[in-house]
Amino acid sequence: MNAPNRKTRASNAGEASSQGSKSARKGPGAPAPVTSALPTRGQKVLGALRTTVGVALALAISLGVALGARQYVRTSPRFALSEVTVHGASKRTPAEVLQQAGTSKGDNIFAVDPETARRKLLADPWIVEAHVTRRLPGTVDIEVKERKAAALVALGDTYLATRDGVIFKRLEAGDPTDLPIVTGVEMDELTDDRKGAEKNVKRALDLAAEYNETDFAPRYPLQEVHLKKDGTTSMVVGHTAITLELGQAPFRRKLEQASRVLRETERRGAKVDAILLDNDARPERVVVRMR
Repeated sequence: MNAPNRKTRASNAGEASSQGSKSARKGPGAPAPVTSALPTRGQKVLGALRTTVGVALALAISLGVALGARQYVRTSPRFALSEVTVHGASKRTPAEVLQQAGTSKGDNIFAVDPETARRKLLADPWIVEAHVTRRLPGTVDIEVKERKAAALVALGDTYLATRDGVIFKRLEAGDPTDLPIVTGVEMDELTDDRKGAEKNVKRALDLAAEYNETDFAPRYPLQEVHLKKDGTTSMVVGHTAITLELGQAPFRRKLEQASRVLRETERRGAKVDAILLDNDARPERVVVRMR
């Protein structure tokens, strides 16, 4: 009777041990079964291909959108040049300014390059400054500053010069001619020393401005300022072409003397050919040559 009991207890103990072991493995502190989560080489290659294809597809879509937008803005009638405003031009009509800028109405506004148009405008000798701006969808604004002619300069051919003595263009039909003439400047001088030649033209125009401030200038309008090789200066004034030999600067006192002579000869009804005021050794001496 005792032996079977021992076997039964042993069996029960084994079962308990087996169940305890299973319970131990399934307990909360037991490690989970280990499985491999690392991608295989094939999976890595497939992932890289998917990324590359995605980026390429995005770039292709972006490029297509950009090209389509560019094509649209360059061909759409919405962006055709329909209005041009021109400010500051008096020697050129708005149509001439637009033509000089190298564009015309109907052109696509994005085809108008402001800097290129500006350089073309500055090629016109009348234009000294230019600004070109675009306003969407179809407007171009052009603002120019023109040179002002102050004298004609005889250099074989006749040229126009500004008040600062800058010789900027050959005289053409339609250009102003009711200006004083500066003579005595040679083309060789202009070619060899342009700044020096233009400085001499400015010196002549300074004298012209001084003459125009005198009381007799309205009755005897200035016709010509002549620059001589020795640095002396003469003028031709009045409709009867009276010569004023002025010699060297300063000129104000000499012009006052000429004014007195002209008033006196007018009173006497005499006709003056020339007034010689160039005796710098004896500045009080004035010689009048009659016709």
